Amino acid sequence: MPRVEQNKSGLGNGIACAITGGAIGYAAKYALPLTTQEMDSDYKHVIRLIKENTMRAKVNFLDEIKNLPTRSLAHDAYIKSSKDFAKRSVCTYNLAIKKIRPAAPFIVAGAIAGLVTSFVRNVFKTDVN
Repeated sequence: MPRVEQNKSGLGNGIACAITGGAIGYAAKYALPLTTQEMDSDYKHVIRLIKENTMRAKVNFLDEIKNLPTRSLAHDAYIKSSKDFAKRSVCTYNLAIKKIRPAAPFIVAGAIAGLVTSFVRNVFKTDVN
């Protein structure tokens, strides 16, 4: 008849899972999209300013470049890269908003999820010898 043994390393496993869950929670701080509370009127105002200013600067510079009799490869590379400048600026601002999010709720939620996962795994784990 098979014999079932108890796993006596549940506490160490729980701590390891909690630490792993906390690390995953901290990574989720940056991975999760911005919430509607974070995209308030101030956020929308800054995004509008970024788009307006980058568009104005791009148009002014592109007008100057287009009037040149000959353009260098650097000018062509700038024209190509400037098309995505506003998009990159918005992404950078979004990352800055995510950076100022408090990390504690994400870490605690991840650690709790890790502990629950460890508990469920230990409850349903059976070693048959």
